[in-house]
Amino acid sequence: MSDTKLRDIISQMKHTKIATDTGKKMHTKMQGIIISDTAPHGDAEIRAKISQHPELTRFFAQESKTEAPIAGHINGKFISRRIDRLIIDDANKTIDILDYKTDTNKNEFIDKYTTQINEY
Repeated sequence: MSDTKLRDIISQMKHTKIATDTGKKMHTKMQGIIISDTAPHGDAEIRAKISQHPELTRFFAQESKTEAPIAGHINGKFISRRIDRLIIDDANKTIDILDYKTDTNKNEFIDKYTTQINEY
């Protein structure tokens, strides 16, 4: 194997680790965010940025579920996942989900993420 190929492999491994670490850190920060007039919680800068998008703020209300576990069988295969943010609206019989993604290339994992959302 040439030095160039080995460097490319190592570089990709470092990039993957950095991306994974970044994603985990962001998930941890986001998990603690509560947007509320009376009891806000979590990183103030992140709360301020989320608050600029009214369609997202409801996912960070006190009543929303975070890291909601789900499990079941799909086509005979057992699937277990955690939904980053979940809102259950019993009155309208709807469930809305929000899943964080920190990838810089949105198209790179689109098939994987589409499958993930369909499993939810």
